[in-house]
Amino acid sequence: MKRSFLEINFDNNSELKLLISKKSFADTSERFSKELFKKIAIISENEYGISFKDTYTKLLKVSTNDLIFIENGILLISQKLEKITNNFLMLLRLSKPVYLKKEFMNKTDVIFTIFTPNNINTPIKLQLLSKMSRILNRNNIKKQIKGVKKAEDVLALLINV
Repeated sequence: MKRSFLEINFDNNSELKLLISKKSFADTSERFSKELFKKIAIISENEYGISFKDTYTKLLKVSTNDLIFIENGILLISQKLEKITNNFLMLLRLSKPVYLKKEFMNKTDVIFTIFTPNNINTPIKLQLLSKMSRILNRNNIKKQIKGVKKAEDVLALLINV
């Protein structure tokens, strides 16, 4: 089954593109990292065809190198995965802030996850993360993200920089 994706295309560069499934934006009430990681893995399998086991196993090993904590409380998780050829974006909005892991000392209730192919060129990945970080660091973006109802509305917020 061929899926249609929304996309964020940075600088008209096909490598700096994030594909987004409308159903990859979800609201959830999970309170523990393992449940959050399971939710991310389920969505990634359903919407992007990424193996649940591969995603979940990789997320359980998440380290500070894989995380970008934005000052406004948004968390950006970055994961390289095998068997994908595109960059994918997903969003979880939590009903209450949580610590992803105790050692990360930052609570969050908005989690974006970017999945990139294992063979992505490092400068391209860094540019992608930098551009997303700048968008997510804008004034009032978190409040706006928390306030919208549909994936298309979140995407509009991310695109209209």
